[in-house]
Amino acid sequence: MSPRSCILIALTTSVLTTCNNSRSSSLLCHALSSQTTRQSIHVPPSSTSDNLPPTRRSFVQKAAASSAIFLPLLSPLNGNNNNANAAAPLPLLTSSSTSPQRIEEIGGGFDLLSPTSSSSLSSSDVFYPSSMSNTQWKVQRVVTSVEGELGQAAVAWKCLGGGEERAFTSKLTEAYNVRFVDAPVVGMSGNGVVDDAQYEFEGKRARGCILDRKFEILNRVGKLLQSDDVISWGDDDGEPGSISYARNDYPGRIELKTVQRSIEPPSEAGFGSDELIRIQSSAGGGALFVGSNVYRCARVKRRFRRGFDESTGKRIIDGIEIMLTYRVLDGVAGVEMPTSTSKSRIRMTEL
Repeated sequence: MSPRSCILIALTTSVLTTCNNSRSSSLLCHALSSQTTRQSIHVPPSSTSDNLPPTRRSFVQKAAASSAIFLPLLSPLNGNNNNANAAAPLPLLTSSSTSPQRIEEIGGGFDLLSPTSSSSLSSSDVFYPSSMSNTQWKVQRVVTSVEGELGQAAVAWKCLGGGEERAFTSKLTEAYNVRFVDAPVVGMSGNGVVDDAQYEFEGKRARGCILDRKFEILNRVGKLLQSDDVISWGDDDGEPGSISYARNDYPGRIELKTVQRSIEPPSEAGFGSDELIRIQSSAGGGALFVGSNVYRCARVKRRFRRGFDESTGKRIIDGIEIMLTYRVLDGVAGVEMPTSTSKSRIRMTEL
């Protein structure tokens, strides 16, 4: 590097540190920077032969000669604006609508706020064998494993009707009663009433029954329910998969709605269901969050098989339940990646 270039670079660097103090220094910086941009550092070729091994000095000289130093041009200062000639910033992206835009179609996300379509619900409810209609059963269930975010799993478990929290955290057995009722006839088509509760078993037509979800919440949550609360089962459209209630150990009201469902009708191999449930509840614990509701999402998968108790001869139904939780962003649930997985074992014995 030539002495003249070294002096020029050092002078330019010194001037740059003070060029913002006044208009005259800015003009000087502009002139020096312009001269520097027009002059690249030139190193004379080495007198050594190209065939000889490169020395450290020759390597540095060649590297410096192959590059040029360019300093940015400084715009003259303006008395009314400290950066009047600077490039204008890019405009921010704005929506043509004044209302906030929702984020949709994120990967394999599921929109929890869009109206539930018939394609999302393969049936009006989860159907159990017709022989269980108008009967009561004692349920014993226990959480066997929890993976992922324990906090999200515990909140979802409680909102879906779980009993005391220690039954989830300490894997204690819950015991409560449930009952099954005749499935309502819902839906209409061009050919008349659509009765999706019918199924075929051993070559005969049968009509399934449904779980009384209000009765289940009443017995499973028990004393944790608010004394003056009225449990609401079903929505304005007659969808039995919706339920709303309030409990003493959780602020605000909890609203559950099934937004996606598929079922396996009763057969000799068993029966089951897969439901995606939207949970609308308080943002957190304590009275501070009452009125600040958020959406959560959980998928509940159940699989049952029928049998008989060897000691009493009573009918029993053994099953497993898998509950998955998901993150929700602006009403869209990221159903491709669960945040937690909880497994439970269930046994129902006829009373």
